Amino acid sequence: MRSIAENPISGGTLFEGPLKRDHFVSPHSPSVSSHIVSESSGRSSAMYILLTLGLLGSFAKAFPTLDQRATDPESLAIWGYGTNTTGGAGAATSSIYTVHNYNEFKTALNNGGAPNAAKIIYIDGVISGSTLADGTPATQAYFARNTVYNWDLYLQSFNATYKAELAASSDPADAEKLALLNAQGTARSAAAVEQKKQVYIKIGANTSIIGKKDATVARVEEIALAIDSTTNVIFQDFEVYSPIDLFPEWDPTDGSTGNWNSAYDAISVIKSTNVWIDHLSVSDTNHPDSDEPTVFGHKVQRHDGAIDITDGSDLVTVSFTKIFNHDKTNLLGGSDSKTTDRGKLRVTFYGNHWQNSQQRSPRVRFGTVHTFNNYFEGSLAEPHALIYYLGMGINSTIISEANSFDIAGPADANAAADYVIGQYKGHVFSDNRSMVNGAFPDLEAVAKKKYDSAKAAEVAAAAAAGRAVAEWATYDYTDQTTLPTYFYRQKKAEDVKKWVLDNAGHGKL
Repeated sequence: MRSIAENPISGGTLFEGPLKRDHFVSPHSPSVSSHIVSESSGRSSAMYILLTLGLLGSFAKAFPTLDQRATDPESLAIWGYGTNTTGGAGAATSSIYTVHNYNEFKTALNNGGAPNAAKIIYIDGVISGSTLADGTPATQAYFARNTVYNWDLYLQSFNATYKAELAASSDPADAEKLALLNAQGTARSAAAVEQKKQVYIKIGANTSIIGKKDATVARVEEIALAIDSTTNVIFQDFEVYSPIDLFPEWDPTDGSTGNWNSAYDAISVIKSTNVWIDHLSVSDTNHPDSDEPTVFGHKVQRHDGAIDITDGSDLVTVSFTKIFNHDKTNLLGGSDSKTTDRGKLRVTFYGNHWQNSQQRSPRVRFGTVHTFNNYFEGSLAEPHALIYYLGMGINSTIISEANSFDIAGPADANAAADYVIGQYKGHVFSDNRSMVNGAFPDLEAVAKKKYDSAKAAEVAAAAAAGRAVAEWATYDYTDQTTLPTYFYRQKKAEDVKKWVLDNAGHGKL
């Protein structure tokens, strides 16, 4: 048996159960139940090692040795593709920080001029990007102070009829109005740059950011946490309030009717590897996009993703995290044209709770996602009307196992199953006994039907236009997927809801 040191993803890892599967079996196979283990004891104690020993300043000991991992899978602190993430393990005493505000947080991340050296940062209090270094509020007016930006004028700048009237006028005052309207796009961009300087913060390599065990509150708010072009990062056991984009952009060319776009994810993983996100609570708090006005036929978007993973990032685990009251939740792969993402974007989701997530839980392009034992809770009613959960994007593979979905509104489980799958040019999806509204509909049949319909529409459109069929539509749907070979223990779908509600989110370690 090869050790994990020799191969971080395959070989040397175990799957609990009497039969090892190289490919997915049908949800109706009699062998399925032998791979789904009910645990009365809850999470493995290994998941607690990280925080307990870290608080004693012995963070390096929180992780078993590679030899231990190879011979004793129960010693793993992390399951999934992010298994080898160690974060700030081994940090010197001088690189272990407790922070109470944004200034202290940035100082800790700098780590005495060594931002990529091992460090552990404990959050004790509210780390807010809405306050400037001198303690004054970071407001829209502050960021736009050196521009002519005005929200009402920005909206008016898209009124072609009004601008034509101003252009036709001989009144100098109208010429000034027109010039002011024409300057709004540039002014918005300049103000947005100023806001980004305040709220966008990059996390260095070999970093663990953890909510302090005895903190009354451990929260990051109005900050875009960017794991950008780095490696080996852990976020664990704190709240995240998504940053509000004070200068959202209207793009009339985005889609058939235009769209609003926001600049900031709560957490972004960009060009990075070995990341573990565990026991977070991520939301739009009291400022959901559902409360925003409808302008140009679309709700104004003040938030982008909750946790987005893009640009060739790889080897990521998201576990026991609650994401709620959010629209575009988890995007994996930022563009259909980003073919360099092939073979990367390997992400594991387990034990997570999506509550009132409207879409992208996740949406996947090019990557391979293993999603098991998660609980999805939503409704077709406003203000957080569900669009879909699992988005099959171009060249993606989604492996779903024993997830639980509760969707209020559909007449029955088969109708609800239609909202589990979103079709975005993807043709590879398998499911192993996931539960929808208390029953077990055939999610693979739903995925196949949606892909076949999208494929037929593309073939017809190509024939009508006299062009070649797009590459994505040249494949046949398949439910044949290869399971990851890392060790993981799986619960029965019937037990997932209670287990996740008991364990997901901050404060539940």
